[in-house]
Amino acid sequence: MNIPRPGTWRGAWRASALMCGALACLLGPVEASALEWGQAEVGARVGGSFGWLYRPVDPVGAPTLLYGTAFRGMGLVVGPTLRQPLWEGSGARVSLVADALYGYQSGRGHAEDVDSGERLEMRMAAHSLRVPLLLELSNGREAGGLSLGVGPELLVGLASQATLEESSPEGSSSTPMNSRAPSALGAALALGYTLDRGEFKVPLMLSASWNPFVAESTFERFEGYQSFASPGRYTVAFNWQLFMSAGVRWSLDELTR
Repeated sequence: MNIPRPGTWRGAWRASALMCGALACLLGPVEASALEWGQAEVGARVGGSFGWLYRPVDPVGAPTLLYGTAFRGMGLVVGPTLRQPLWEGSGARVSLVADALYGYQSGRGHAEDVDSGERLEMRMAAHSLRVPLLLELSNGREAGGLSLGVGPELLVGLASQATLEESSPEGSSSTPMNSRAPSALGAALALGYTLDRGEFKVPLMLSASWNPFVAESTFERFEGYQSFASPGRYTVAFNWQLFMSAGVRWSLDELTR
């Protein structure tokens, strides 16, 4: 497992804290008051994603894949969401936002030999359960508005696929690869805007997810690597994913009346 440097964690959380502080200043002075659990909102959201896996750091003579290319691709997320207000002041509200999302993320990379006309392309995909748990700072008024959330995200790997495709002037071939979808604990940051439609709310969200445990080298990305002929299982994971999503939420109190 690739352990992130402590400074990397500190820099990410420091930036998130500064952004939360800036938003709090914009929202104005706050007088604290606790909120009841009956004010929870439930709903669902769906969106698209763009993910990328960094180029591996492969020393000379070490195993490499597609000459050390990066992988990028599109994906989607969909699932239920819960928002529980925790605390409210004169201009701001702090809420706990929890999702349970099915996630699909694809990636592809290629290497090409111009002289021989040969091209190698790898396609991969991961299916996962994503559980972000965000502390959200938002406008305290009931008319919706801007919000900023930050917190951990549990990523549970469900399934994966990886295929290596080779094409040349003589023909083409496709070889499936053994792969795995790992589980990890990452970090998420979300910027949102909520439209209040009276009976329900429409949250629009731009978010980013960071997985600090993705291995840096090709050798580490293969589980059980022995040789090029027996490389083991390739780990399908992405360093960063960006999401754009929309959803709908209803007040739990209204639904249970």
